[in-house]
Amino acid sequence: MSEVKGSTTITFVRQGDSLQTGLRATLPLAQYLKRGTAAVQPDWTVADNQPVIYPVTRSSLTDTRVPPDIDSDTWRLGGLDIPFAADGLSEAFGAVPAGTFRRGRMAIDGDVAVPTLTILRNLATPGGSNARLDFAATASTGFTAGIAASIDIRLEEVEGDPYVGYVSVNDGGVIDADTDELRLRANLLRGGAPATGNVGYRWLKNRAGEWGDTGRTAREIVITADDIDNQELYMAEMYVGGSVVATATMTVHDERDPLIIVPNPDGEEQLTSTRRQIVYAPKVVRRGDTGLSALPGYGFAYRLTNSRFDTIAKGEGDTFVVTYGHGQSAGGNLTLNIDAKKK
Repeated sequence: MSEVKGSTTITFVRQGDSLQTGLRATLPLAQYLKRGTAAVQPDWTVADNQPVIYPVTRSSLTDTRVPPDIDSDTWRLGGLDIPFAADGLSEAFGAVPAGTFRRGRMAIDGDVAVPTLTILRNLATPGGSNARLDFAATASTGFTAGIAASIDIRLEEVEGDPYVGYVSVNDGGVIDADTDELRLRANLLRGGAPATGNVGYRWLKNRAGEWGDTGRTAREIVITADDIDNQELYMAEMYVGGSVVATATMTVHDERDPLIIVPNPDGEEQLTSTRRQIVYAPKVVRRGDTGLSALPGYGFAYRLTNSRFDTIAKGEGDTFVVTYGHGQSAGGNLTLNIDAKKK
């Protein structure tokens, strides 16, 4: 194989392995209140509209999913702990009424069972603002480590009916022993309902830090292992009347790919006032090689991005340095995307 891809999130690491955790949702975490009315879009009291939020945790050493430990998950909204009753329904906290959330566990990330949080009630209020949802748990990969991730719930008071787009995918976006193909589907909502009439789509794929047209314009596309070098980032542009009204992205993985990239940082992947830089010396290894023996002959290209996928820095070579200044420029967490190609 001549090309391998990988990424790492600069937020958490434990010596020997890096556990990268992010939060996903089955539906957009956005709710709008029509100004001057009590009408919310979408209505989260309707079962079909209720987002399910769940963590995706991956090991950098094996590039496979790691399920959080059972009953280890905790959730916070706006800095407040969400208390749960024995039936999994949330109890009242702050100004949030009882029964707003339901805590559970299901095999929503492909065949990996993960903790879930379902929104059951509306959260948008007049003059309200976005709410930050925090997740924390433990995971075991030979040792027990803490994992954490956050995601914003967009709550706005608006005029009219805004467009919201998202991409859905089967089996957690992972090709493995049980899944041969993935179906990426672009979904465009207006006013909380599916947009109809004169809607178009264009799919792009991230190549070496740049978006390239795939030539696909259907609402749903099929991805196989031939389309994925370990992992890929796809974006759907959604059009109405020839104008882009929304975009959405989805990362897909091939856990059958024989090669993976180990980011190999020089310590904790956490930038602070005392830890001003992280040096990465990545290597390509065979999946399952516990000795992490580097395969020779690969060159590396790097792209450092913020949470909006804007490029903060680029580079090539055997090493790449991420600095405290990069974190300040990004205004928060960073993601380092690494491409390896045979020289």
